[in-house]
Amino acid sequence: MLHYIWRHRLLTQMECKTANGEAIEIFTTGDSDAGGHSFSNVCIKVGGQELNGTLLVEPDASTLPNGEEVLCIASSGNEYASGHPRVLCINNDKHWEEEFMAVNKGQFPCTDTILSTDALHTTGYLSRLLIERIENKAGRIAAIHLLGDKRWEETLFRLLVRNFGFGIQSDAFEKWAEVLNLTALNKHRDNLLQVEAVFFGQAGLLEPDSIPEYYRAEAERTPYYNELKREYKFLAAKFGLSQVDHNVWKSCGNSTPHTRIARLAKMFHNGTITLSAIAECDTIDDLKRLLQTPLTGYWSNRGHFGGTTMVGKPETISTKHLHLFIINTIVPMLYSYGKHRQDNALCSKAEDFLYALPGEDNGIIRAWAKVGMNVKCAADSQALLQLKKEYCNKGRCLDCMFGYRYLKSVRG
Repeated sequence: MLHYIWRHRLLTQMECKTANGEAIEIFTTGDSDAGGHSFSNVCIKVGGQELNGTLLVEPDASTLPNGEEVLCIASSGNEYASGHPRVLCINNDKHWEEEFMAVNKGQFPCTDTILSTDALHTTGYLSRLLIERIENKAGRIAAIHLLGDKRWEETLFRLLVRNFGFGIQSDAFEKWAEVLNLTALNKHRDNLLQVEAVFFGQAGLLEPDSIPEYYRAEAERTPYYNELKREYKFLAAKFGLSQVDHNVWKSCGNSTPHTRIARLAKMFHNGTITLSAIAECDTIDDLKRLLQTPLTGYWSNRGHFGGTTMVGKPETISTKHLHLFIINTIVPMLYSYGKHRQDNALCSKAEDFLYALPGEDNGIIRAWAKVGMNVKCAADSQALLQLKKEYCNKGRCLDCMFGYRYLKSVRG
């Protein structure tokens, strides 16, 4: 706490005194070390004498040096505040603690500060948070890139697979993606049946036990299902393929992964979802056309092996899910790829897509709306998600612009 107060000069003349009651005039607060325990290059005046050097924050027996000319800052209750000539005493009223604890316990006393902050500073801060969020996602993509032997197209597909889970199924889809041998499968990319056989086989969904009992008999009479089993048996032996336990999909509730896997197989077969194709898209509509791969054949009117046929138009990806794909897959992937190529135009295009999309609608965003934070686009909602998840939830209020402004206002 004292570290933060000193760094940001949240002190009044009444509060900044030595243990002997001498007033302290601060010229420079210095540079903080990595651990946050000291400041170097501090310049202050005490009792008319200018002092330069290092300042220790909240010293204890292990931090007080012997013989070194350093200064220390501590609360008035610290045992070293009296009797040690180099200790500067901050009169630590109890309400200081209350203010800081209120912020760190998520009581959101900064709500009024958020609403009173001018639009210029709010917009600038949200822009910074947006870049933080994109950079965080880009870092995770870099890790996936390494797992994919530094092949960008494979990285793109693996990211696409995970985000096909839409949250509740994401972990299951990621486990499946980890066993997919895309290098081997590329040799059979022009054969949709073989692609589907590998995709469903490695997902464990060709196992009879993975099919509900009321569908199983019908599935085993279906030529398509049996052709997939034969192809997978051949390709699994050829490439030494392994599969995930089909029970991994049970964590997905009532939602089955079959049509999503079929759509991913179609995307892989078509070869249309590539980084070059994405980079050529200039508008959100361009991206939607690229991602909207229609289901055909067996999966155009079924949701499960052996399932009953459905009447109506073939299932398509909803507008909401398309937007989520763009936000969570296309934008961070394009940004990461742009950084890799040192292509600022690609990074800027990725950001521009977020400003062109409507804001997300979820519990976190609705909570921000209640305190007056208006969301005009996906760039705003992504920034607010970053603020909530990386600052509010983690108690990093003292690193937040709104938290800082609140504490500065209550300090006078």
